[in-house]
Amino acid sequence: MDKFINKNNKVLILGLSLLIIAGIVVVLFKGFNVNFLLEQHEVIEFVIGKDFEMNDVESICSEVFKDKKVVLKTIEVFDDAVSINAESITNEEKENLVNKLNEKFGTTKTVDEVKIETIANVRMRDWIKPYIQPIAISAVIILAYIAAKFREENLLKLLAKIIGILIVTILSILSILAIFRVPMSPIYIMGLAAIALIELMIYINSYEKKANK
Repeated sequence: MDKFINKNNKVLILGLSLLIIAGIVVVLFKGFNVNFLLEQHEVIEFVIGKDFEMNDVESICSEVFKDKKVVLKTIEVFDDAVSINAESITNEEKENLVNKLNEKFGTTKTVDEVKIETIANVRMRDWIKPYIQPIAISAVIILAYIAAKFREENLLKLLAKIIGILIVTILSILSILAIFRVPMSPIYIMGLAAIALIELMIYINSYEKKANK
């Protein structure tokens, strides 16, 4: 039984090692797939002034922007306007868009009325920065709890093992996100911290049960 468990552990370690190496290679050559709205892009806000179907706007944008990335969002209190985010918008595309939207929704906007706004790129470190302090404080509190709870154990060995597990978990998740090109956004940082915290609590609980036997 012990040989089977050891064999499984070796396979797991090998699998995680290969996953992390593959993730590092992807990040080095391609980087993370950052959420489109966090990249530099251009936006047009178009007030329709009444209820509308987003599918109609999507259809028009597909005709106008072809294969370009486009993200649509409703705006205003009454959801009677739409924010059209595209990787780039030419004057010709703007004119075509305005004409088609006017025709579809009965609006009378002129091309000059509708402005193209450029949204600057948001660097990953800028949207990660607000999470560093609360995560660091939580980590210090948890490590202080571990030091007080298991002070009679081999504390340095225990802390090293916990830190190692957390690093492997975080690198594995980041590798999966990079390899499968999942769009990165602040919500994933929160999710990553939550997963690490849950795993840490599970490990501490498991270690405590073993220590009490």
